[in-house]
Amino acid sequence: MRARACVDHALLALWGWGAVGLASVSTVVAGALALIGILVTRRPWPGDTVGWLWGRFVAKVCGIRIEIEGTEHIDPRCAYVLIANHLSNLDVIATLAAVPLPIHFVAKQELLRIPVFGRALRMSNHIVIDRSKPEDAIGRINERVAGQLGNAFGILFFAEGTRSPDGKVHAFKKGGVTLALHTGLPIIPVSISGTRKFLPKGSMRIHPGGRAKIVLGAPIETRGRSLDEREALNEQVRSRVVAGYIEDY
Repeated sequence: MRARACVDHALLALWGWGAVGLASVSTVVAGALALIGILVTRRPWPGDTVGWLWGRFVAKVCGIRIEIEGTEHIDPRCAYVLIANHLSNLDVIATLAAVPLPIHFVAKQELLRIPVFGRALRMSNHIVIDRSKPEDAIGRINERVAGQLGNAFGILFFAEGTRSPDGKVHAFKKGGVTLALHTGLPIIPVSISGTRKFLPKGSMRIHPGGRAKIVLGAPIETRGRSLDEREALNEQVRSRVVAGYIEDY
């Protein structure tokens, strides 16, 4: 029995490192395909399509089965601000693969340095900001969102600002609700459960095989609300995220 357990552990570790390699290679390939598609069509939509395929591929490679609830709250003709908790770098994969909307991220400028992927990111609908210049970052976000209004998409914020080190939902930063109030876009609270066990903060190896869950809450309208309500709105969103979160999933 002990020998079988050792073999199973070794095979699982091999799968995990193989998943890391395939995820890394697929990131470069996906970036190249997105870049080619954007250059050929002169439109950013190929980036959304490739991102969805990439998310589903990496989830499959990692053996992640994603359950999603609340898709009835999404109108495929509308735009939303999605505000989520953050457990793992695989949260990006899970949302791209499962949420039935083109997902646009607020990405840090440092990601532009990644070969091929960075060029595709720059030309896509994602919003790249310099975190050392918060006022410029807010202006950049508002400008890009205003340019996309009229199209269906979800702009995703991981509101804790960093991955949870202990699997709990921590305090939310107010960037997501501020953007929603500025643009009048409704907020969808997003509860992500189970991704931490695959790739916790500080880990380099994927621990493959298992389930994750995403719960999409009912939209919270922001049109007509003022920035003075930002604190209360932020707490309302966090409470909805916590209500849909399962810590030991």
